[in-house]
Amino acid sequence: MPLMAFNAMDNNKVALVTGAGSGMGSTLARILCANGYDIALHTGSNTERANALKEELSSTTDHRVEVFSADFSSNGGALNLFEQFNKVFKRLDLFVGNAGVTIMGSMLDMTEQKFDMVNNINYKSAYFCIQQAAKIMIDKEIAGSITLISSNHHAMVSRGNSAYSISKESMIKLTKHAAVEFAKYGIRINCIAPGWINTGEKRMEGWHDDSIKLIPLGRWVQPEEIAQWILFLNGPAALSLTGDTIELDGGVRLMAGPPATYFD
Repeated sequence: MPLMAFNAMDNNKVALVTGAGSGMGSTLARILCANGYDIALHTGSNTERANALKEELSSTTDHRVEVFSADFSSNGGALNLFEQFNKVFKRLDLFVGNAGVTIMGSMLDMTEQKFDMVNNINYKSAYFCIQQAAKIMIDKEIAGSITLISSNHHAMVSRGNSAYSISKESMIKLTKHAAVEFAKYGIRINCIAPGWINTGEKRMEGWHDDSIKLIPLGRWVQPEEIAQWILFLNGPAALSLTGDTIELDGGVRLMAGPPATYFD
């Protein structure tokens, strides 16, 4: 059954969250919904989980929640997402570029297929999602907010991490360029670069005890903290903040040597 726009909700603020089928993306969507937004949930491969989240939010709030599926690993993924979005929602106030993939491997072992996948999902999709999100905001004369989720790896150099780290650094540079281009429309673009995140995903199990020894503040980032920063960046206290990156990694990126050099 095709999705139909609900005229009664056309004036509600709308947030679009990519990668919303994951642990962190779903937390971001829950908190944004609880703070007054109708929610568009994007997923690439976690359709079942995104639909379950839609049912959860639809049954516990009065806000509209819809799911859109688009593959960011191939050409046209971002355009496909926004084609679906524009058929349903009449406005966009907040875009959160949370979709991402972690692919490690040394430069000697890296394949073009893996390289293209990590860059398409992490960087290229973010570029064209910003483009499409800005077009809606400009057309509707909405001084909206766009937040990308990068990684503290953008500022770090480690073995086997070149493709991933470069894609995340590209998002930092993209944030700056987009901020300048869209400032005249009142659209602000910022970035958040987290370190270890307690997403609740099974793939993260077993990493905590060893990784915590590498973090000066001795704790992982909670998804709720990232959500609160997104709300701040879209709020009145951040009206002059654009093109910036918020580093949420407990100080990991600040170290230039082995942890033993810094910790007693």
